[in-house]
Amino acid sequence: MSINREFISKLFNDVIESVGIVKNYVNKPYEDLSEAGKFAIRYHLIVIAGALMATILHVTRRALGITPETPIHALNKLREKGLVSDVEFKDIVNIIKLRNLLVPRYWVVDDMKIYENIRKNFSNVVRFMRRLVEYASSGT
Repeated sequence: MSINREFISKLFNDVIESVGIVKNYVNKPYEDLSEAGKFAIRYHLIVIAGALMATILHVTRRALGITPETPIHALNKLREKGLVSDVEFKDIVNIIKLRNLLVPRYWVVDDMKIYENIRKNFSNVVRFMRRLVEYASSGT
């Protein structure tokens, strides 16, 4: 079964859009963020993680013919294939774990901690997604 290129491109665009929105919020001092701003950051982190997980699962199933147990298992398979670096792997796993905290346990989230951690850039995530878009476009 082949990779759905349009689907992967759509997910990539979702990541790019949400990364841009998060970056705009974290350019402000934390004290200037409204509650709505904090919730917007949470939401867009969930969007980023969801798009990453959907991309990882899709490529693993369609290109590698593997039915992974979890998104992280799928990511490991992509790493074995050389499609994700160790640094990218670590960043993506952290985003997935954060999403798994934000969704079912939102009341224990420390927004200041999230803010401090996401002030770093998302270059590893974007680089990984761009590589998968290219991989999908190569006709695999």
